[in-house]
Amino acid sequence: MEKTEATKVETKGGSKGSHFMQGALVLGIASLIVKIIGAVFKIPLINLIGDDGSGYFNVAYQIYTFMFIVATAGFPIAISKMVAESMARNDETDAKRVFQTAISFLAVIGLVGSIILFVFAKQLAGLVGIPDAELGIKAISPAVFFVSLASSMRGYFQGRQNMFPTAGSEVIESSGKMVIGLLMASFFMGMTIVPNLDKVIDFVTRQVDTAHMRTVYASAGAIFGVTAGTLLSFLLLSVIYICLAIGAKRHAKNIAPMTAAQEKLRPKRTILKELIMIAIPITIGASVSSLTTLIDMTTISRRLVTNPNVFNEYAFMFEQGTSFYDKAVGAGWTGAVLDSQKASTLYGMYTGKALTMFNLPLTLVVALGMSIVPAISSALARARKGEAGSITESAIRIAMLFGAPCAIGMSVLSSGVLGLLFSDDNAHVVLSILSIAIIPVAVVQVTNAILQSYGKVYYPVVNMLIGGAAKVIFNYIAIPYLGIDGAPIGTFICYLIIAVLNTVQIVRIANIRFKPLDILIKPLIAAGVMGVCGYFLSGILPTSRVLTVLEILICGIIYVIMIFAVRAIKREDIMNMPKGEKIAGILEKFKLIK
Repeated sequence: MEKTEATKVETKGGSKGSHFMQGALVLGIASLIVKIIGAVFKIPLINLIGDDGSGYFNVAYQIYTFMFIVATAGFPIAISKMVAESMARNDETDAKRVFQTAISFLAVIGLVGSIILFVFAKQLAGLVGIPDAELGIKAISPAVFFVSLASSMRGYFQGRQNMFPTAGSEVIESSGKMVIGLLMASFFMGMTIVPNLDKVIDFVTRQVDTAHMRTVYASAGAIFGVTAGTLLSFLLLSVIYICLAIGAKRHAKNIAPMTAAQEKLRPKRTILKELIMIAIPITIGASVSSLTTLIDMTTISRRLVTNPNVFNEYAFMFEQGTSFYDKAVGAGWTGAVLDSQKASTLYGMYTGKALTMFNLPLTLVVALGMSIVPAISSALARARKGEAGSITESAIRIAMLFGAPCAIGMSVLSSGVLGLLFSDDNAHVVLSILSIAIIPVAVVQVTNAILQSYGKVYYPVVNMLIGGAAKVIFNYIAIPYLGIDGAPIGTFICYLIIAVLNTVQIVRIANIRFKPLDILIKPLIAAGVMGVCGYFLSGILPTSRVLTVLEILICGIIYVIMIFAVRAIKREDIMNMPKGEKIAGILEKFKLIK
């Protein structure tokens, strides 16, 4: 009898888990599509506007991202939590009041954020040492308002366990950004340069006075695509909301009448207070998580120009015959202005190429972090600490198993990978260094989620502040001597510190044994063997896109063989995957796992 009841409870939990995983799968697929669209957008964009234009674009985009995070990051989660609680009580009226309160508040916050970006665009561009980003900041400023409205609607739909509107709006947003952004950038880059033009730009005759200003306007046009994408996203969500509201009215007669408790409406001030209290720690964590990008944005250009000799390492990007040289001659850049433009170009090369490639493999690690939170939380809620500890160990090990080959493989094949996607590989040195940071970043993504699962939401914030402080100090001291190559080293140091601090705290909180051989050494051995093979392959084979893809496939096969050879993957890791039991059975049959 006890077994039967237990089975019923487990089955019930499983169904809930399946429902959750269905929503996670929808969002995961949407995230993957968004990443692909982002790559399709950014690669031709960089080839179109160059490294200097990419620098202006990325400054505007990172300032917008930070403003968006500060204004809205924690609210979709807070809204979804409160809406879900209202729906669990069968209180449709309260769920709608939560949404109405949230969207009104976020509309004000978003409007203020947009005004700040537009009015202080010149000062913000000057603060990061790239004045030519001013026009791009103004072009993206309305996006803060639109995305604030969209985020409140996403939170409402997620609270109702409907992930499709969020997924659809994210895809529409990224698609709009790509199409409109590329069209605008192409429009400006297609303008004719007329040196003696009596104005900076003439939209009617499609003329511009210098190649430099053509790039500035093209980068602003590209960033306007983000604004257009957020508007389209909000419009789609609004249409879905209206359609669902009309449908709900038609079926209102089937809804049970409200109880006396439900008829007593909660004051909107109380709802707003609860929303803010839930959102604040999440917002702080999200703000800190973008810390390294902000640190790079505010320190790289300023520290590079303090020692112009560091530009000699990348002199091939500025010599006669390059597009930069032609722009410099056309605009008459000399002295400090010339150094500032060189710094902007190096920053654009670093963020537009190296960081773009660096961020691609981390999408799956983010999905892993999202999936383990409910798993660990569920185990803790059922007082199964052993199960929670097992999931914790497995998650960190999987993060290492995924991060190690991505880091070493991309580092070894950096030139070929960049050549695969971009028109040149001038960022291969910084990418080679930066790629190693994928390992600690992957661990940080997962350990942050684990700490949040255990209710320690402020631990990741403190740890990231410590790591961020180390990066600020390193960037300030090292970049004038190491040049742009100092930025990825600072990123590695930053995330290594955070990963160590997070792991130490998890070992103490979760009361688990940290096994360096299983979690750290075995994945590194497998990835190291793969890296050596990749290094020799890249040296033997001629450079081409087809052969680069072949090298990646061969390295991937070698790594898979090695992780089973050194017993780096455990049965419990397989069991945490979809169809895990079936896969584990096959692997056990061939004695590949114990």
